[in-house]
Amino acid sequence: MSDIERTETGHFQPGTSGNPAGKPKGLVSGRSKALGALDRIVGRDENIEILEAALEGALRKRPLWFFVNIVMPLLPKESKGVLDNGDRVIEWRGLLSVCGATDGQRTEVGGG
Repeated sequence: MSDIERTETGHFQPGTSGNPAGKPKGLVSGRSKALGALDRIVGRDENIEILEAALEGALRKRPLWFFVNIVMPLLPKESKGVLDNGDRVIEWRGLLSVCGATDGQRTEVGGG
């Protein structure tokens, strides 16, 4: 075993790591590269039009499936918990805004 100390259960001691040097600066993972490529592809105007048409078609054909499989994964985890819990009324404002639980103020999510 290396000189990095572990507890009796095999966990690292507080303040230590199994990778003390950390990730090398500038290293980009394959997942990050794939997400970047997907972002560039989806961001093209002609592809946005295709995507919008496909999403609208899916919504019209199977609205419940669309909500569960497309909308729900995009919602913040807090909204999912409230929806799963079922004991509160949700005011739907849009995917890019949330209603604060205490003050009722609308907050924009993201850069817009």
